[in-house]
Amino acid sequence: MNKIRFIGLYLLLSVFLFGQNLEEKKHQLEKLNKQIDKESELIQKVEQKTKSTQKDINSNEFKKTKAEKKISQLKNSESSAKKELDLTMNELELTNKGLDDLHKLCELEFNKLCMAHYLSIIYPEKKMDTKLLSSIIQQTTDEIYTRTDEKSGLEKKKKKRSRTYEDIIWTRIVTNKKKKKYSGQIASLSKQLTSFEQEKQAAEERVKELKAQANALDELVTKLQANILPDQFTFKFSTPKLLWPAKGTIIKEYGEQKSDQYKVSLKNNGIDIGIEIGSDVVAVEDGVVAFAEWYNGAGKLIVVDHQNGFHSLYSHNSKLLVSKGDVIARNQVIALSGMTGTADVPSVHFELRKRGTPVDPLKYLE
Repeated sequence: MNKIRFIGLYLLLSVFLFGQNLEEKKHQLEKLNKQIDKESELIQKVEQKTKSTQKDINSNEFKKTKAEKKISQLKNSESSAKKELDLTMNELELTNKGLDDLHKLCELEFNKLCMAHYLSIIYPEKKMDTKLLSSIIQQTTDEIYTRTDEKSGLEKKKKKRSRTYEDIIWTRIVTNKKKKKYSGQIASLSKQLTSFEQEKQAAEERVKELKAQANALDELVTKLQANILPDQFTFKFSTPKLLWPAKGTIIKEYGEQKSDQYKVSLKNNGIDIGIEIGSDVVAVEDGVVAFAEWYNGAGKLIVVDHQNGFHSLYSHNSKLLVSKGDVIARNQVIALSGMTGTADVPSVHFELRKRGTPVDPLKYLE
């Protein structure tokens, strides 16, 4: 008799310890999943920063290349402008020298004319031919006026070409400063890019490690759950078939799903039902609400314990109408559908788990 009591006490103690250990492991698993989500968000932020930084680098490289081309063109323009300015200055110098010669010649001829006039007064009997001198002086004077106009035009041309030459030099200096600024920005952004890549790699390693821990813990939770009073699990429902959790169209089926975008196969632990936001989500069978709040990528999630070895999960809801611990009935509206968490379209993600392991819901639904 004492032996039987001892065995009974041992079994009760074992169940109690298993239950405690299971809750502890579930808490650890939830904590790991939160860490994974946090690191995944960090990776996304770093990737966004990387894209933005790379875009800035590309923009600065484009501006730098444009500045280099402009500098090359300006150097050619500067050389041409310098040649034109030098040519104008040479022409102006020759014109000034010609004018000086003409002025000297005019002065010399004028002195000769004055001397001839003076001699004609002193010696009236001598006839002096002053017409030739007067003609030479007139021609020289006309040439001086012509050369003076040319000089004025050349001075204006010199001033204009000097301004053009100086503007080109100044533009080249300013463009060269911009080029150096772009080079500095590219170097700085490249350092940031390297830092972001290192940060992303570190976060990916942490995610990899956390996922490995989570998978191991998930297996342990499943094993622990399988050891809790298995005799109490009937795995039977009140009716042969369960109600549908929502009225809609299946957009994702249970099992392996091929992703054309990522060229991989993704496992779906339930089914996804496409439905308008705000539609009724009902309990597929009687049970007790084991969880009702936001949960990572599942968004607003409800987990119902049917107390027969099965749990049903309803995620991506917009509003929850029940709370943890509530006793609910079959066909009771427990939530309103939505697009929370990682859902990319309005839908209800529904899972059915037997002893913690996902099963194909379509085999159980009406």
